[in-house]
Amino acid sequence: MPEPSVGVLGNLGVLPDGSALLPTLSERQYDVLKFVYTYAITNRDYPTGPEIAARFNISKQAVTPLLNTLVKKGYAYRDRQFLTRNLRLTEAALEKLRVEEGETPDLFTQP
Repeated sequence: MPEPSVGVLGNLGVLPDGSALLPTLSERQYDVLKFVYTYAITNRDYPTGPEIAARFNISKQAVTPLLNTLVKKGYAYRDRQFLTRNLRLTEAALEKLRVEEGETPDLFTQP
């Protein structure tokens, strides 16, 4: 399934070099984004809500608002063809990680 268009990024504008502005994240939101990315690279699959909850020592119910924020800000989307492990990162998420961390392996290319 192709990545859906992310309307939120289109509304933010661009920087002088032409690159898109990226929505800000709280420290916790960024940590979750980074965990989802690292988990996906390591395990070749995305984490479940309970796995995210266990990693951050929070309730499963507390994971939902964190993931909803990542979706709302354009860093993730839910692939509804899957019942579990349906969270997917967007190109904007990879760009955010590149800006914050440096180079990142690309989740969108086939090995």
